Amino acid sequence: MPVVPGACCGGDLRWGLPGWHHWPNLLSMNDAVDEILIQGLAIWCQVGVPDDEIAVPQKLLVDVTMVAPTLFEALGDEIAATIDYAAVCERLMALAKEKPRRLIETLASDMVRVLFNEFGARSATVQIRKFILEHTEYVGVRCHR
Repeated sequence: MPVVPGACCGGDLRWGLPGWHHWPNLLSMNDAVDEILIQGLAIWCQVGVPDDEIAVPQKLLVDVTMVAPTLFEALGDEIAATIDYAAVCERLMALAKEKPRRLIETLASDMVRVLFNEFGARSATVQIRKFILEHTEYVGVRCHR
């Protein structure tokens, strides 16, 4: 069997797969991702398809994951250099109360747009859980951009 360069440690460069000890060399600071997480943000808002559901505010739980615009080690311990998660929480709660929505999908999309436009997130995921259907823990949506 011929020896394939780089095929040590289970790799096979014929297919572009280096051995395990070559992987650290493939990573760079451009691949680094620092995330800010908000889990279980309770939001009360009017949302629902039937008129009787949308008429009364209901509790939603929102989970947010944002990729910070700056790597954490470059922040210099300055709040102004990062995304202020307290401000994010306040803004998302206000956004949800601005107007009634039929779909939680619409709310999730609106929230992701705010994270980009107002807070400078490089990417964002918003998951919304709604506690409306009998026999389910919750129904939900997840929007990632």
